[in-house]
Amino acid sequence: MERFTVDGIVIRTSVTGEADRIVWVLTRDRGIIRAFAKGARGTKSRLHSSTGLFAYCSFSFYEKNDVYNVTEAELKELFFDLRSSMETLTLAQYFCEVISRCVPDKNDEELYLRLLLNSLHFLCKGEKNSLLIKSVFELRLISAAGFMPSLVACGECGEFLTDTMYFNAGTGELFCNACGRGRGCPEVHSSVISAMRHICFSDFSKIFSFTLPEEQLIALNRLTETYLKSALGQEFRLLSYFNDINKN
Repeated sequence: MERFTVDGIVIRTSVTGEADRIVWVLTRDRGIIRAFAKGARGTKSRLHSSTGLFAYCSFSFYEKNDVYNVTEAELKELFFDLRSSMETLTLAQYFCEVISRCVPDKNDEELYLRLLLNSLHFLCKGEKNSLLIKSVFELRLISAAGFMPSLVACGECGEFLTDTMYFNAGTGELFCNACGRGRGCPEVHSSVISAMRHICFSDFSKIFSFTLPEEQLIALNRLTETYLKSALGQEFRLLSYFNDINKN
């Protein structure tokens, strides 16, 4: 039997019983915890708001025989503005979907929580392009999960940067202009490669601090989502829905 308190954000919910809720909470140092929140669906429950999707709280848990229950939840942030548009809401839900499949059990790496919180924060503010936020989230997350692409130099000759390069989004391999021809990889502008290196190698506080022209941002977005799906070997329903919304 254990009682503990930890910061976390609700990334998934489901209903059970007459008024209970099951929550999946991405925590600061214990990975994802699946817990019961008894009576939380009742409008008068003290857990009603603090166990909803995207609620960032200081959670108190009671654990017995690997079954967790939420006993208290001190609300820190609701990220209410994520619901201002279907595009923003779907993208935020996609981030949570990826996190739920990517974070190892009982992981004590704080980066996952920081990355999700910062991504949701920028989505709420609306000051950065949603595709930029999405690309940063995808590439930094998959790198943290142990699938960092080989971006240091051309995998064939060691050339650091040419005006046009080639990136194999299936394997994460980078090739210069000379070595990449004929490999079936898409051409990539050098500024896109520079942005990918920035996302992977910069200090965490600076990973969102760059800009790209719209055409190159779209190219970056295409590469990061393709690489993430390839590295994890999975498709994401909410990603398909987000892309359909973006086409309209």
